[in-house]
Amino acid sequence: MQGSNADVEQRLVAAATRFGFELELRSVDRLRQLLGLWSRFGRAFNLSGATDETGLLEHVLEGLQVVGLAHRIGWRVGQVWLDVGSGAGFPGLVVAACLEVQVTLVEPRERRASFLDLALNHLGRRDCRVIRGHIEGKSWRPIRAGQTLVPGGFDWASARAVFAPDAWVEVGRQWVREGGIVVAHVRAETERFEGEVARVDGERWSIRGVRG
Repeated sequence: MQGSNADVEQRLVAAATRFGFELELRSVDRLRQLLGLWSRFGRAFNLSGATDETGLLEHVLEGLQVVGLAHRIGWRVGQVWLDVGSGAGFPGLVVAACLEVQVTLVEPRERRASFLDLALNHLGRRDCRVIRGHIEGKSWRPIRAGQTLVPGGFDWASARAVFAPDAWVEVGRQWVREGGIVVAHVRAETERFEGEVARVDGERWSIRGVRG
C-alpha cells in the first residue's frame, strides 16, 4: 500500500465515525492486514478490478457502511452471517474483521474461495468459513461435496452485485431466520423496501437493512 499506516488508519476511523460507530484497534489492525493481502494477491487470484490503494480503500469503506448498519440495528456477538457471492471479500471479510459474528462466505470460484480461506486464516477467524456453491432462491447447489447450507438459519445475509436489489431482498429473506436482517446495496434515491428498518448512506451506495 502506498499511503502511510497513519493515513490509512485515519481514513478508516473517520469513515467508521461517519457511519455511526467506533472502530476498535483490533479491527483497524485486521483491515490493514486485509489491505495488504488484497494488494499482494489481487492480480494472482483475479480478485477485483481495484488493485491500487484508492480503489481498495473505497471498497473497504463501503464495507464499513455495512458494519455501520449492523451497529445501528444492533448486532450481537456470536450471531451467524451469510455473505453470498463474496468474491474478493467485500463486504464479507470486512464484516469478519470488525464484528465477532460467525461469517459464512459463499463463493463458487476456486481461486477466490482459496483467497478467502487465506484471509480468514490471517485474521485468526477460525469460527468463520468459506463454502463453494450457488444459492438459487431457497436452493443450495454445492460445488464441493459435503458443504451444506440450510435456509432460514442466519441472523444476517448480505450480497453485493450478485442479484438485483429487489430480487436479493426476496432471496435473502428465505435464508435468514424470522426477524433476521437482509442487507441490500442500493442507490440512495431508491424507495424504501417493505420491512426496511435502517439505512446507512455513503457517497455511492445506500445500505439498507430489511427485516426477514
